Amino acid sequence: MKKSVILITLIFLIVSCSHYDDIMKNAKESTYTSRSHNAGQNCMSCHNRSELSEAVREGGWWHVAGTVVGGSGKDIELWTEPNRKGELVYKLQIEPSGNFYTAKIVDFKIGVYPVVVKKDGSFKEMSTTITMGACNSCHGATTDVIKSN
Repeated sequence: MKKSVILITLIFLIVSCSHYDDIMKNAKESTYTSRSHNAGQNCMSCHNRSELSEAVREGGWWHVAGTVVGGSGKDIELWTEPNRKGELVYKLQIEPSGNFYTAKIVDFKIGVYPVVVKKDGSFKEMSTTITMGACNSCHGATTDVIKSN
């Protein structure tokens, strides 16, 4: 009995670790040339944890996603401190529709400062931290849309 419990635990750990590694290596995410849909809508309303979601089966479960109006060809960065200081937690390219997204796992526990970075290096940031990546759950719903200028 003990050997079977240990074996099952070991198999579970191996599968869990390899699944995490696979997500981090092969996850879909936005690029300057990728094309997605429904710009401005809350991506997480479909691309969420629900295994029944068609969006997840076909596209992915996003950990960070949203839309930047006029954001084509720019970047979204997540920093541990304001003014692009501290540690860069994650960086995403914004596609032509203005959408950005990633299925890679991003740690929001400490709170991060989102920043839109233009091609010339100038940037626009939120003055408060976020602890989740569903940007359009607020922007475009209860607060202004995210604009790149």
